[in-house]
Amino acid sequence: MIQEEVVDVQEEGMMRVEAQRVKTAMGRLSRLQADAIRLAYFGGFSHSEVAKLLDIPVGTAKTRIRDGMIVLRDSLGVTS
Repeated sequence: MIQEEVVDVQEEGMMRVEAQRVKTAMGRLSRLQADAIRLAYFGGFSHSEVAKLLDIPVGTAKTRIRDGMIVLRDSLGVTS
Protein backbone atom coordinates (compact mmCIF):
# COMPACT_ATOMS: atom_id res chain seq x y z
CA MET A 1 0.00 0.00 0.00
CA ILE A 2 2.79 2.43 0.85
CA GLN A 3 4.49 1.67 -2.48
CA GLU A 4 1.38 2.81 -4.43
CA GLU A 5 1.25 6.10 -2.54
CA VAL A 6 4.91 6.81 -3.36
CA VAL A 7 4.32 6.13 -7.04
CA ASP A 8 1.27 8.43 -7.06
CA VAL A 9 3.23 11.24 -5.41
CA GLN A 10 6.08 10.74 -7.86
CA GLU A 11 3.69 10.74 -10.84
CA GLU A 12 1.97 13.85 -9.53
CA GLY A 13 5.31 15.61 -9.21
CA MET A 14 6.26 14.67 -12.74
CA MET A 15 2.89 15.88 -14.04
CA ARG A 16 3.36 19.22 -12.29
CA VAL A 17 6.82 19.67 -13.80
CA GLU A 18 5.50 18.83 -17.25
CA ALA A 19 2.50 21.14 -16.81
CA GLN A 20 4.87 23.98 -15.89
CA ARG A 21 6.97 23.27 -18.99
CA VAL A 22 3.87 23.49 -21.19
CA LYS A 23 2.69 26.67 -19.45
CA THR A 24 6.10 28.27 -20.00
CA ALA A 25 6.11 27.18 -23.65
CA MET A 26 2.58 28.54 -24.14
CA GLY A 27 3.86 31.88 -22.86
CA ARG A 28 6.20 32.02 -25.87
CA LEU A 29 3.27 32.02 -28.30
CA SER A 30 1.60 35.09 -29.69
CA ARG A 31 -1.82 35.75 -28.18
CA LEU A 32 -3.44 34.75 -31.49
CA GLN A 33 -1.56 31.44 -31.62
CA ALA A 34 -2.27 30.70 -27.95
CA ASP A 35 -6.00 31.36 -28.37
CA ALA A 36 -6.21 29.02 -31.36
CA ILE A 37 -4.22 26.27 -29.66
CA ARG A 38 -6.20 26.49 -26.42
CA LEU A 39 -9.43 26.05 -28.37
CA ALA A 40 -8.12 23.24 -30.57
CA TYR A 41 -6.09 21.18 -28.12
CA PHE A 42 -7.46 22.04 -24.71
CA GLY A 43 -11.02 22.79 -25.85
CA GLY A 44 -11.28 19.95 -28.34
CA PHE A 45 -12.60 22.11 -31.16
CA SER A 46 -11.95 21.32 -34.84
CA HIS A 47 -10.15 23.76 -37.12
CA SER A 48 -13.46 24.92 -38.57
CA GLU A 49 -14.93 25.39 -35.09
CA VAL A 50 -11.85 27.35 -33.99
CA ALA A 51 -12.22 29.56 -37.06
CA LYS A 52 -15.88 30.19 -36.31
CA LEU A 53 -15.25 30.92 -32.62
CA LEU A 54 -12.44 33.36 -33.46
CA ASP A 55 -14.32 34.79 -36.47
CA ILE A 56 -11.41 34.10 -38.84
CA PRO A 57 -11.02 32.06 -42.04
CA VAL A 58 -10.32 28.33 -41.57
CA GLY A 59 -6.94 28.70 -43.29
CA THR A 60 -5.93 31.37 -40.80
CA ALA A 61 -6.96 29.13 -37.88
CA LYS A 62 -4.92 26.25 -39.32
CA THR A 63 -1.89 28.50 -39.80
CA ARG A 64 -2.05 29.88 -36.25
CA ILE A 65 -2.35 26.38 -34.83
CA ARG A 66 0.47 24.99 -37.00
CA ASP A 67 2.82 27.90 -36.30
CA GLY A 68 2.04 27.75 -32.60
CA MET A 69 2.69 24.02 -32.50
CA ILE A 70 6.08 24.61 -34.13
CA VAL A 71 6.96 27.09 -31.38
CA LEU A 72 5.75 24.63 -28.70
CA ARG A 73 7.69 21.75 -30.24
CA ASP A 74 10.87 23.82 -30.33
CA SER A 75 10.32 25.18 -26.81
CA LEU A 76 9.70 21.72 -25.36
CA GLY A 77 12.54 20.09 -27.26
CA VAL A 78 10.28 17.58 -28.98
CA THR A 79 11.80 15.81 -31.98
CA SER A 80 9.88 14.29 -34.86
